[in-house]
Amino acid sequence: MTLHLVAQLVGLASVAFSIWLSLKNYRRQKTVEMVMKFSERYEKIMDAFPPDAFRLRFDLENELPPSSDKLTLAVLKYLNLCSEEYFLHKRGYLAKDVWRIWEEELKRTLRSRVIRREWEVLKDEFKSDPAFTRFVAEVQSETLAE
Repeated sequence: MTLHLVAQLVGLASVAFSIWLSLKNYRRQKTVEMVMKFSERYEKIMDAFPPDAFRLRFDLENELPPSSDKLTLAVLKYLNLCSEEYFLHKRGYLAKDVWRIWEEELKRTLRSRVIRREWEVLKDEFKSDPAFTRFVAEVQSETLAE
Protein backbone atom coordinates (compact mmCIF):
# COMPACT_ATOMS: atom_id res chain seq x y z
CA MET A 1 0.00 0.00 0.00
CA THR A 2 1.21 3.44 -0.76
CA LEU A 3 1.40 6.16 1.80
CA HIS A 4 -1.19 8.13 -0.15
CA LEU A 5 -3.69 5.22 0.01
CA VAL A 6 -3.11 4.78 3.75
CA ALA A 7 -3.73 8.49 4.28
CA GLN A 8 -6.98 8.27 2.31
CA LEU A 9 -8.15 5.26 4.33
CA VAL A 10 -7.32 7.01 7.61
CA GLY A 11 -9.17 10.11 6.39
CA LEU A 12 -12.18 8.04 5.34
CA ALA A 13 -12.22 6.24 8.70
CA SER A 14 -12.02 9.59 10.46
CA VAL A 15 -14.97 10.95 8.47
CA ALA A 16 -16.99 7.77 9.10
CA PHE A 17 -16.27 7.99 12.83
CA SER A 18 -17.28 11.65 12.89
CA ILE A 19 -20.56 10.87 11.14
CA TRP A 20 -21.26 7.98 13.52
CA LEU A 21 -20.49 10.16 16.55
CA SER A 22 -22.68 12.96 15.22
CA LEU A 23 -25.58 10.57 14.67
CA LYS A 24 -25.14 9.08 18.13
CA ASN A 25 -25.13 12.52 19.73
CA TYR A 26 -28.15 13.57 17.66
CA ARG A 27 -30.10 10.51 18.82
CA ARG A 28 -29.14 11.19 22.44
CA GLN A 29 -30.26 14.81 22.10
CA LYS A 30 -33.59 13.75 20.59
CA THR A 31 -34.07 11.20 23.37
CA VAL A 32 -33.55 13.90 25.99
CA GLU A 33 -36.00 16.18 24.19
CA MET A 34 -38.57 13.38 24.00
CA VAL A 35 -38.18 12.51 27.69
CA MET A 36 -38.55 16.16 28.66
CA LYS A 37 -41.66 16.58 26.50
CA PHE A 38 -43.28 13.41 27.87
CA SER A 39 -42.37 14.43 31.44
CA GLU A 40 -43.99 17.80 30.88
CA ARG A 41 -47.16 16.13 29.57
CA TYR A 42 -47.13 13.68 32.50
CA GLU A 43 -46.98 16.56 35.00
CA LYS A 44 -49.91 18.32 33.32
CA ILE A 45 -51.93 15.11 33.39
CA MET A 46 -51.19 14.54 37.07
CA ASP A 47 -52.29 18.12 37.79
CA ALA A 48 -55.60 17.33 36.08
CA PHE A 49 -56.45 14.47 38.45
CA PRO A 50 -59.01 15.25 41.15
CA PRO A 51 -57.43 15.90 44.56
CA ASP A 52 -56.15 12.68 46.16
CA ALA A 53 -57.39 10.47 43.30
CA PHE A 54 -53.97 9.67 41.92
CA ARG A 55 -52.40 9.36 45.37
CA LEU A 56 -55.09 6.86 46.38
CA ARG A 57 -54.53 4.67 43.34
CA PHE A 58 -52.35 2.25 45.30
CA ASP A 59 -54.37 2.38 48.50
CA LEU A 60 -55.69 -1.17 48.83
CA GLU A 61 -57.62 -0.62 52.05
CA ASN A 62 -59.71 2.52 51.59
CA GLU A 63 -62.47 3.20 49.12
CA LEU A 64 -61.64 4.33 45.64
CA PRO A 65 -62.22 7.97 44.79
CA PRO A 66 -65.69 8.51 43.38
CA SER A 67 -66.16 8.24 39.63
CA SER A 68 -66.32 11.59 37.89
CA ASP A 69 -65.91 13.05 34.45
CA LYS A 70 -62.79 14.85 35.64
CA LEU A 71 -61.20 11.61 36.84
CA THR A 72 -62.18 9.71 33.69
CA LEU A 73 -60.74 12.44 31.47
CA ALA A 74 -57.49 12.55 33.48
CA VAL A 75 -57.16 8.75 33.20
CA LEU A 76 -57.90 8.93 29.47
CA LYS A 77 -55.10 11.46 29.03
CA TYR A 78 -52.77 9.27 31.09
CA LEU A 79 -53.64 6.16 29.08
CA ASN A 80 -53.15 8.05 25.83
CA LEU A 81 -49.68 9.09 26.98
CA CYS A 82 -48.95 5.48 27.94
CA SER A 83 -50.14 4.21 24.56
CA GLU A 84 -47.82 6.66 22.80
CA GLU A 85 -44.87 5.59 24.94
CA TYR A 86 -45.70 1.95 24.26
CA PHE A 87 -45.94 2.60 20.51
CA LEU A 88 -42.58 4.40 20.45
CA HIS A 89 -41.02 1.55 22.44
CA LYS A 90 -42.40 -1.15 20.14
CA ARG A 91 -41.25 0.71 17.02
CA GLY A 92 -37.74 1.17 18.43
CA TYR A 93 -37.99 4.97 18.65
CA LEU A 94 -37.55 5.03 22.40
CA ALA A 95 -34.22 4.31 24.03
CA LYS A 96 -34.33 0.97 25.85
CA ASP A 97 -33.03 2.42 29.12
CA VAL A 98 -35.76 5.09 29.06
CA TRP A 99 -38.43 2.45 28.45
CA ARG A 100 -37.14 0.36 31.36
CA ILE A 101 -37.64 3.35 33.67
CA TRP A 102 -41.10 4.17 32.36
CA GLU A 103 -42.30 0.59 32.04
CA GLU A 104 -42.24 -0.31 35.75
CA GLU A 105 -44.23 2.76 36.80
CA LEU A 106 -46.61 2.33 33.87
CA LYS A 107 -47.30 -1.29 34.80
CA ARG A 108 -47.71 -0.46 38.47
CA THR A 109 -50.22 2.24 37.62
CA LEU A 110 -52.14 0.10 35.11
CA ARG A 111 -52.58 -2.53 37.84
CA SER A 112 -54.02 -0.03 40.30
CA ARG A 113 -57.64 -0.31 41.32
CA VAL A 114 -58.65 3.13 40.09
CA ILE A 115 -57.05 2.67 36.67
CA ARG A 116 -58.60 -0.80 36.35
CA ARG A 117 -62.03 0.67 37.07
CA GLU A 118 -61.57 3.53 34.61
CA TRP A 119 -60.07 1.22 31.96
CA GLU A 120 -63.36 -0.68 31.80
CA VAL A 121 -65.04 2.57 30.80
CA LEU A 122 -62.26 3.75 28.47
CA LYS A 123 -60.90 0.66 26.73
CA ASP A 124 -63.07 1.17 23.67
CA GLU A 125 -61.20 4.44 23.10
CA PHE A 126 -58.15 2.32 22.25
CA LYS A 127 -59.73 -0.11 19.76
CA SER A 128 -57.54 1.40 17.04
CA ASP A 129 -54.48 0.27 19.01
CA PRO A 130 -54.98 -3.45 19.66
CA ALA A 131 -51.34 -3.93 20.70
CA PHE A 132 -51.74 -1.45 23.54
CA THR A 133 -55.10 -2.97 24.51
CA ARG A 134 -53.45 -6.41 24.74
CA PHE A 135 -50.57 -4.90 26.74
CA VAL A 136 -53.00 -3.41 29.27
CA ALA A 137 -54.90 -6.71 29.52
CA GLU A 138 -51.66 -8.62 30.13
CA VAL A 139 -50.44 -6.14 32.74
CA GLN A 140 -53.78 -6.05 34.53
CA SER A 141 -53.93 -9.85 34.63
CA GLU A 142 -50.80 -9.81 36.79
CA THR A 143 -51.00 -9.36 40.54
CA LEU A 144 -51.10 -5.81 41.83
CA ALA A 145 -47.61 -4.88 42.99
CA GLU A 146 -47.69 -3.34 46.42
